[in-house]
Amino acid sequence: MLLTALSLVTYLFLYAPIIVLVALSFNRSRLSASWGGFTLDWYAKAASNPAILSSLRNSLIVAFATTVIASVAATAGALAFHRHRFRQRGLLEGLITIPTVAPEIVLATSMLLLFASAGLRLGFLTIILSHVAFTLSYAFVVVKARIAGFDHSLEEAAMDLGAGPVTTFFKVTLPAILPAVMAAALLVFALSIDDYVVTSFVAGVGATTLPLQIYSMVKSGISPEINAVSTVLLAATALLLFAAFLFEQGRSARTAALPALFGLALLGSPFVLAGPGTAGSQKVLNLYIWSNYIAPETIAKFEARHGVKVQVDLYDSNEALLAKLQAGNAGYDIIVPSDYSVQVLIAQHLLQPLDHSALPNMRNLDPGFLDRSYDHGNRYSVPYFWGTTGIAYDRTKVAAPVDSWSALWDPRYAGRVLMLDDAREAFGAALKLRGRSHNSTDPRLLEAARDDLLRQKALVRAYNSTNFEDVLLSGDVWLAQGWNGQFAKAMDENPNLVYVIPKEGSTLFIDNLAIPSDARNRELAHAFIDFTMEPEIAAEICRTMKYSSPNQAAWPLLPEAVRKHTAVFPPKEVLQRLELLEDLGDTTVLYDRLWTEVKSGR
Repeated sequence: MLLTALSLVTYLFLYAPIIVLVALSFNRSRLSASWGGFTLDWYAKAASNPAILSSLRNSLIVAFATTVIASVAATAGALAFHRHRFRQRGLLEGLITIPTVAPEIVLATSMLLLFASAGLRLGFLTIILSHVAFTLSYAFVVVKARIAGFDHSLEEAAMDLGAGPVTTFFKVTLPAILPAVMAAALLVFALSIDDYVVTSFVAGVGATTLPLQIYSMVKSGISPEINAVSTVLLAATALLLFAAFLFEQGRSARTAALPALFGLALLGSPFVLAGPGTAGSQKVLNLYIWSNYIAPETIAKFEARHGVKVQVDLYDSNEALLAKLQAGNAGYDIIVPSDYSVQVLIAQHLLQPLDHSALPNMRNLDPGFLDRSYDHGNRYSVPYFWGTTGIAYDRTKVAAPVDSWSALWDPRYAGRVLMLDDAREAFGAALKLRGRSHNSTDPRLLEAARDDLLRQKALVRAYNSTNFEDVLLSGDVWLAQGWNGQFAKAMDENPNLVYVIPKEGSTLFIDNLAIPSDARNRELAHAFIDFTMEPEIAAEICRTMKYSSPNQAAWPLLPEAVRKHTAVFPPKEVLQRLELLEDLGDTTVLYDRLWTEVKSGR
């Protein structure tokens, strides 16, 4: 009885998050904290989302190609190892299986370095090669186990009766080991279509897969649409793995094929059939941008005006962007780095100088956001969005108006505080509370800030940089550190939420449009940058994304509600308390180490 209870608790612990995700995908309410009734609307929205459809199609292309290559190679390798005896056989067999135990991050980094040294452009080919590299081992183990129990006297009998090696293989050997080959193929397919870590390193232009799309969407807030996509992917993967299990157990092909076909049907249903077509002979502009940072209608207007196709790929951090460009051959024409990232990219000669004569709409930008320290004269970048880091709180639950970072250290709100899961921002709050710059490199000041964050940790309910605004909306926390754009959307849903920039000061970030040094469509890239600076377009982007626009000519075109929104456009006197993040060079390692100590509680 005790063993049964422990087993049930263990399985509940393992699968409760998955059950919750599936249930919330049918929740009419966007907030996870409240049940608004049953609905399939989120599945319909996911099935009509061009970005999701395109990324799913990419995942299927990669998974099918990987499955064919890895299954054939694994079968051939398993047969060779079983039939032939040669020197160092054990060592070579061990080398094939090493990827099954090697950390994914190691495989991802090594593959990226290999492709960079070979000058191979990142894209579908590099993803497929990488997926074959780590799935081949799994397929090899499955097929080899089946071959070990195969009665080879059947092959000998066939050849004694006059069958050649090819005929024997297709008439005798392959039918006997086919269940294992099918099991290996389905396992490879499931591993490939689910992979994020390796793919994120080696993906390039037009090769955003579904896991990359989901993760980038999560960075700007978890919605039931993401839950719906994740549920479909989960169900399809589970069915494929179940089919692989049935094949491996020797069940009939009809029995094992049913869940496999059902899983493939889930992936190849309206999610793919309703997807957008390819660019064909159109010229393509490759845009690498944060998730939910430009509206689809804005992209459509540029495509219609210039008769081109804009291929949008997503990243989730400046560090991911830097890694991709540093590896080389990424193939992007436009990127959107934050201020300190521009500084790093310029120093590493990874950006092209801009032709200001091709950017007449730069005159629409507020001079206060030009000629900043990270790019004097805006030789390499132009501002796209700007924003702030601050505190949002529910005034119905917080005792008094908040105006200081000290509120996040107030014992009255124990268990109701949320901090960003970001070393620079968390340490920035602690440093500002001490009256210091959040670009400090003094080890003693940073250690004191670490101690402050450790002292605060007992009050913190969560460190969250993804859907912090949803956590605040749900009531799980009452005060949250976060970025203004996401809080602005939350305030539209709940008028009791208030956003403030603490009196000690905070972060100002400026995200910029820039052209990588290896961009191929320089003229079209300049046209796109200038397009986003047109007053009507800039107003449209600001209105839909709710981040602050540096385009002063767009100001009269914005709705009054946006112009007066304190989270979108804080008062000018508040801006004097803001500070840009700077590249800290080697001190970044110290920040990372101290942040690890905070998160681990040491």
